[in-house]
Amino acid sequence: MPPNLPESDWKTLSRLKPLALDRLCERILLEAEDRIARAKSGEFYRAYLDLYQHIQKSDKRVADCFDDWRRSQALFTLMNWREQNLLTDEEFATFSSETRAMVDEWLSRNRGS
Repeated sequence: MPPNLPESDWKTLSRLKPLALDRLCERILLEAEDRIARAKSGEFYRAYLDLYQHIQKSDKRVADCFDDWRRSQALFTLMNWREQNLLTDEEFATFSSETRAMVDEWLSRNRGS
């Protein structure tokens, strides 16, 4: 079990939560627009099924990033946010060096998998 985030990092994460959620939702909606646009080719049922599948997968992405909002899970949350590119490098730099190192180490191990 990973250590809890320092209080200052927990506050930073909480402050960035609405911004990260908006970014993820924007991305999901833009991806959905692409799927809807393909329906104009006349394959409406195929487009509907594709959109439905997209919403289901997107629901899991939102859940992974935002549903277990507890300080004890905050490091996992931050890892998911970084994996989904929901924070800018400048925003990520506002976290403590220890927290950034743990997240970067986890990402480097999991990107190679």
